Amino acid sequence: MPADTSSEELSALYREAESLQNSVVSGFQLATAAGPLCDEPMWGLAFVVEACINPLAEKLDDSESNQQSEQYAIFTGQVMTAVKDACRSAVLQKKPRLVEAMYFCELNTPPEYLGSMYAVLNQKRAQVLNEEMQEGFALFSVQAYVPVSESFGFAEDLRRKTAGAASALLVLSHWEELSEDPFFVPKTEEEIEEFGDGSSVLPNTARKLIDAVRRRKGLPVEEKVVQFATKQRTRARKV
Repeated sequence: MPADTSSEELSALYREAESLQNSVVSGFQLATAAGPLCDEPMWGLAFVVEACINPLAEKLDDSESNQQSEQYAIFTGQVMTAVKDACRSAVLQKKPRLVEAMYFCELNTPPEYLGSMYAVLNQKRAQVLNEEMQEGFALFSVQAYVPVSESFGFAEDLRRKTAGAASALLVLSHWEELSEDPFFVPKTEEEIEEFGDGSSVLPNTARKLIDAVRRRKGLPVEEKVVQFATKQRTRARKV
């Protein structure tokens, strides 16, 4: 800040900054209420806001300053939009992770359908916690975590694979972070040697979930429109 800045100019600048404080907070709330991945609320992060006040070096008279303030006034909506976009861009630069809800699932099945039940659990990305035989009953009791996104059709698949012999009880348990980077791009020498330029890298689970949510909400999705294209052959007619 220039040393020749008067106290009146400083107080005016600070008053203007204080008047925009509510707009900055509103922009922060808009950004955290709808994150850049799926337009879902964000949590477990912090933003560091650094204020920088740069007054004009040249002193203007009262008429010119009033005219400039009327012509270039800062609207609260502009500040809110700028803060929201800045927060969303900052989140994308720090490699955000997706969290998904998990069900605690308790299953009971006869021994002859135990393999079929595990096939359904593997298909639904379930995490098996415990397996034990119930005393006095010819039933196996299995406890597992099942993602909520994979629970649609779970009971029907389980009933079809086990001929209706297995039963399941689902209770919402917790939120679990996916360790996969949805925007993974090979950068190191080892990654480039393994995956090449990245064109052959298949979308991971986190990216598939993000794309599914964005399609359901009508948000734009980065995907190839044409995956397998063939050149059309035209043959000249022989007269």
